[in-house]
Amino acid sequence: MQMISDFLAMGGYGGFIWSAYGAVAVILIGLLVISLRELRTTSAEVAALEANSPRRRRNNADNKDATS
Repeated sequence: MQMISDFLAMGGYGGFIWSAYGAVAVILIGLLVISLRELRTTSAEVAALEANSPRRRRNNADNKDATS
């Protein structure tokens, strides 16, 4: 048990190190939540725009009616 507490103390700097890890974890989780929320919003906007816009015909080599 002594080894674990020595590891967590990190030579007296444990308070600084673990608080830095905690701050980084909170920031990264916040960025993840914000990014997922923006993705959901943007996906909904794209779906709405695609639903309201007319469909275009694809122009590829397999479509021989458009080229002949």
